[in-house]
Amino acid sequence: MSDHFFSRATRASLPLLIWGVHFAFAYIVAASQCTPGALRVGGPNPWLLGGATLLSMAACVWVGALAGKRLRQGSDEFVDYVGAASAVLAVVAVAWTGIPVLLVTGCA
Repeated sequence: MSDHFFSRATRASLPLLIWGVHFAFAYIVAASQCTPGALRVGGPNPWLLGGATLLSMAACVWVGALAGKRLRQGSDEFVDYVGAASAVLAVVAVAWTGIPVLLVTGCA
């Protein structure tokens, strides 16, 4: 395993993994806080979900910045292009996931 396949694959897909964890966290929190046993007046906690959204976006931007730095230093590896592109996609996906959850004002 001298080609470090798994570390390179993780480096390329880490922003999408961050988005997946954020997606699951946001909807688990929203669902758990809207169950009859744990009903929270006013809907899901917007501070908790907003903080998770900002933290996830910052992590994706950081991973994308590292990939961009490697590209600016002359790297021509495909994994760096994929890492930068997946970081941009993941930032948009985290925002897309976080905005509707933050706009929910109550449990239906």
